[in-house]
Amino acid sequence: MKIRRLFANILIVLIYAASQLSSLIPVFLYRNAGLTSDELFAKTIPFLVGGFIVASILVFFINRAIVNETRLERSSKENWRYTITWMIAGLFLALFVQMIMNMINVYLLKQPIESQNTTNILSIAQQFPVFIILIAVVGPILEEFVFRKVIFGELYEWIKLPRFAAFIIAGAISGFIFSAAHNDFDHTLIYMGMAFVFAGLYVATRRIIVPIAAHMAMNSFVVLVQLGFSEQLEDAAEKAKISTQFIWAAARSFIA
Repeated sequence: MKIRRLFANILIVLIYAASQLSSLIPVFLYRNAGLTSDELFAKTIPFLVGGFIVASILVFFINRAIVNETRLERSSKENWRYTITWMIAGLFLALFVQMIMNMINVYLLKQPIESQNTTNILSIAQQFPVFIILIAVVGPILEEFVFRKVIFGELYEWIKLPRFAAFIIAGAISGFIFSAAHNDFDHTLIYMGMAFVFAGLYVATRRIIVPIAAHMAMNSFVVLVQLGFSEQLEDAAEKAKISTQFIWAAARSFIA
């Protein structure tokens, strides 16, 4: 069983890495086409989104075919009413933790209020709406399988300490890797906060679908706020005479 799980975990990580590299395919396909950098970039988006979709399908298949269960998933699970409640609560918990971590990051650590990673991602989504599929659906699926199930889940099982201590250590390690994967080190604290929220949902319900659902809901909320209600939020903040910049950044939150 352990060998099968190790094999499945390696495959999941490799598939995730391959999905990240799928954007390089157009570089080879169109290398002699005389495209400008903007035109070539536009060609990469469908390949990147398609790569993530294929990777998500493969990861789900591997997880079911190899019966890749962590110690958490082998434990007795809560009923689905409890599970769905945590899916919904997970969204609000994630947004609350983001706001608190953002305040600490800005006022205590003196880091910039805006996340360059989030700004870049949302800018791409505005230009290429198909990219929203990656942000809101397949991205969270792959990230939760890799960072919560494979990395956190295996560390949580491997660390032979009281469960709270194992949770903190496994959460910190997997959270830092999760943050590094987003290449946004000014906001490491925020990404690690998100990692602990999603890991907590995984431990509380022992179902990987719960952090996946919460992660998808959070990213979808950010996209909806940014692309659908940006002007309304700015007007409301100005009328309330509150710092527009901070309220706007908090409302946008972070794409994790």
